[in-house]
Amino acid sequence: MASATPIRFESNPAGEWRARGLGYSFLFTAEEAHLRVGDRTIGLSFPGSSHAGKFEPADKFPAPTNYFIGKSYASVAAYARLRRTAIYPGINVVYYGNGGEMEYDFEIAPGADPSRIRIKFEGADAVTLNDRGDVVLTLGGGELVQRAPVVYQKRAAGEVVKVDSRYRIAKDGTVRVAVGNYDRAGTLVVDPAIAYTAYLTGSQTDWAVTMGHDQQGNIYMAGNTWSVDFPVTTDAYQAANNGNQDIWVMKLNPASASIVYCTYIGGAVNDTVTAMAVDANGVIYFTGVTASGDYPTSANALQSLTPAAGNTHAFVTMLDPSQAGTNGLVYSSYIGGTNFEEGDGIAVANGKIYVSGFTTSDDFPIVNGYQTGRVAGYDAFAVEIDPTQSGAASQIYGTYLGGSGQDLGRAIAVDQAGNIYVAGVTYSFDFPVMGNAVQPTYAGDGDVFLVELNPNAATLLYSTFLGGQSTDEAKKIIIDPAGRVALTGYTLSSDFQITQGAYQTAFGGNGNAFLSIVDLNQGLIYSTFFGGNGGEVAYDFRRDSAGRYYMAGYTMSPNFPVTSNALNAASAGGSVDGFVAVIDPTQPPFSPNALVYSSYVTGPGYQVVYGLDTGPTGTIYVSGLTTSNVFPSGYAANQFALKQSGFVMIFTIP
Repeated sequence: MASATPIRFESNPAGEWRARGLGYSFLFTAEEAHLRVGDRTIGLSFPGSSHAGKFEPADKFPAPTNYFIGKSYASVAAYARLRRTAIYPGINVVYYGNGGEMEYDFEIAPGADPSRIRIKFEGADAVTLNDRGDVVLTLGGGELVQRAPVVYQKRAAGEVVKVDSRYRIAKDGTVRVAVGNYDRAGTLVVDPAIAYTAYLTGSQTDWAVTMGHDQQGNIYMAGNTWSVDFPVTTDAYQAANNGNQDIWVMKLNPASASIVYCTYIGGAVNDTVTAMAVDANGVIYFTGVTASGDYPTSANALQSLTPAAGNTHAFVTMLDPSQAGTNGLVYSSYIGGTNFEEGDGIAVANGKIYVSGFTTSDDFPIVNGYQTGRVAGYDAFAVEIDPTQSGAASQIYGTYLGGSGQDLGRAIAVDQAGNIYVAGVTYSFDFPVMGNAVQPTYAGDGDVFLVELNPNAATLLYSTFLGGQSTDEAKKIIIDPAGRVALTGYTLSSDFQITQGAYQTAFGGNGNAFLSIVDLNQGLIYSTFFGGNGGEVAYDFRRDSAGRYYMAGYTMSPNFPVTSNALNAASAGGSVDGFVAVIDPTQPPFSPNALVYSSYVTGPGYQVVYGLDTGPTGTIYVSGLTTSNVFPSGYAANQFALKQSGFVMIFTIP
């Protein structure tokens, strides 16, 4: 994934320096820096500093910034860093961008006194220290967090030596940096960082289900709500809850602590989102299940009317948050027959939308299908939609997948050749098997299934079971650059297939999450249990460019495996906790580096992480539901004694 747009520092004719990021801007003066976030202005100043220090730009961009003002044209040089010299004797401050966000360092020359540094924030609702030592700026319903300082020295040989440090806040809100012992003959660097946390909530039950982000660092989320006062924006497609449970869709800018776009979507009964995808243009695609006969559909829908009133059906919706009001609904359609359906997986590739799920309808819309009829019970399905077409022409492909038992399609992905991969759970001993199957026979009580389909030739290219004697279910699927398929979900089987290189070879006892990687030609190349003795389910899944896999879900284990740098090393005492973990399958068996990171996401109540995403610089985004204050002390007040709320948290692995 591409990195965020770089921050550019530019001067104007008045000699002022400015910088802009997505949703915020900085103006630098001799007295202070003014940060504009949404409709708020935050002042960042250094009490007792000299106003005579000069601004010195550095790292000039090859291309200038060009402006058209009326009919006149102007071009100004742009830089990646801006240094203000000698704010205190021997101390400079350097501003720069990191992943689209603003950061600043203090450079402390040999012999200078770091205790002179003072930091003052003006314009926030409150400035506090949390129990992790971070400075928390409360801004309405969100927070800007300046993390506990990272202080270090670089030795001549290039070695970086960390120095003990912490913030202290005076009664007037002024922040100072307390620094431990260090080599005063060397240069010292103080490096604060900023993160974001927020609750996503109205007055009733709300939760976040899925998330993604764009190249500018905006976060996209979708979830479900019973609230009539969920924080929708004025440009929302649907400004009010149409009845009972509706879906909410949000675009959030963590850099400015602001909601860019938020809307309800739904009809008069219950509407539930289960999966979402975001394309490079920030257009949102989601699927789920609706019981509403008036679910919003577009004029070009495959099925603009409910296939059968009173039944629940799958749907697919394409929403452009850059378009206000009803213009934002690009494509939206029911997907179903005269019985029941649910959409559970969605993918977007080459302008097409792919949906997986399950159906009990014998008249489900089939086009060029590998399997044209339902066998029995719930059969899985896969559908390909072209949203640039209308009506029946918008469906390019549709097929059943199943045997004589229940078959549920939970996840879908598409490779560069346009082949479709579907994974889920099957209770059919006669589920179709094809190719070099990892497991050609059904083990019993529900197995994972993985299939590869060629929608152009209406053929099944590959299909396998994966599982043991108890229930095993895939929740997410990823195709890596080499064409291998990675799966996660949960297993209740102690005899689930585990490879010799697994991080965890022993079954926890009551069920574990799993990570399995399948080469469709060579077989199972990696597979591991993951969890403790209470039971785990992984709901979301990502892979980074280094080949590490990120998993998130829930755990009921008091001995859930955590790393030494965990956000929460132990459960807060609830029966169910969220978790996030990073596994590197390229590491040797039993290597301490195989588990890169693992932490509870926990509070006194009940927590589940449903949504997970990763940023270009190692940032982790998680969202889900909680019945208590899930953030560390000092981040947000406990406001959930009687309700369930969504949350979003952004952090970087220490």
